[in-house]
Amino acid sequence: MNLNQMIDKIAQKDFVVDEFIPTAISDKCARDEMVKQMVSNPDIMVYYHCYYIVSKASQENPELFYRYWEDFVKLLNHKNSYHRNFALDIIGNLTKVDVDNRFSDIEDAYFGLIDDSKFMTGNCCVQNLVKIHRHKVELRERIVELLLDIEDHCSYTEKQKALLKCDVLEIFDDIYEDSPEVDRINEFIRTQTDSISLKTRNKARELVKKYGL
Repeated sequence: MNLNQMIDKIAQKDFVVDEFIPTAISDKCARDEMVKQMVSNPDIMVYYHCYYIVSKASQENPELFYRYWEDFVKLLNHKNSYHRNFALDIIGNLTKVDVDNRFSDIEDAYFGLIDDSKFMTGNCCVQNLVKIHRHKVELRERIVELLLDIEDHCSYTEKQKALLKCDVLEIFDDIYEDSPEVDRINEFIRTQTDSISLKTRNKARELVKKYGL
């Protein structure tokens, strides 16, 4: 199967992402093409399906995708919010192998998307902060502060902010045992037990019970 045939197959509505992961990992030419199509093809069936592949493959083998770092960074400012989401996700995966500390050059732009014009992108930013926290020890304090003060860092509606805090709680649950800010995290959890978001309220109450708060 040549590259054109591969992309044609990827563009099919019923494509199966896992069928292409081995190719993305083992074939550099195919990998190059998938990244290229994800970044530049205007057809959503092509660029979104390529994203599914690149996202999953870069999670499994991030070292293979580090060479495309700048391609992904350019998407942080893309006019299409889907592409900004792609960047948040994939760059998050690549911080695991960021041996050149390239993230330091873009951390403000990355964190700034927590207040993107599109709520789903702000939500995507929050969800991916757990990866940065995991892979970038030097940024853990900044990330926790950002999450604790999320109310001041985004300009969404009250309902949207309340929903966003559910993802914050998910991250705090993930990092709870290792965080030096556990007292402040505990207080944040407790304050969300009366959230206007049912999802957030339930998560907070779950954590109150889990950690004996």
